[in-house]
Amino acid sequence: MTALAAGSGLETAAPAAAVVPVYLGEPHAALRGAEICADHGVRVGCFRPPSVPKGRACLRLTARATVDESDLTSLGTALAEIARATGRSLHA
Repeated sequence: MTALAAGSGLETAAPAAAVVPVYLGEPHAALRGAEICADHGVRVGCFRPPSVPKGRACLRLTARATVDESDLTSLGTALAEIARATGRSLHA
C-alpha cells in the first residue's frame, strides 16, 4: 500500500503497523480523496484537524489479510486519481 501511494506521487510514510497514512494537507483534499476512494469501492479513514495537526489531513489505509490483487488494483487507480484531483502529486 505504501508503494502504491508513493508510486502515485502522494506523500506517505513507512507504517509501524498495518496503517498507511497518505498525507493530503488540507481537509477538503482529504474529503475529496475519501470520496474518490469510495467511488472505487475502497474504504479508507479520513482524518482532519483537530484529529491531526493543521496541514496534515490524511487518508489512512489499513492492510488486512483479506486484501487481494483486485483490491490493490482498485486502490492504485483511486490513489492515482487522488493525486491528479488534489494536485498533491510529488512527481509534478
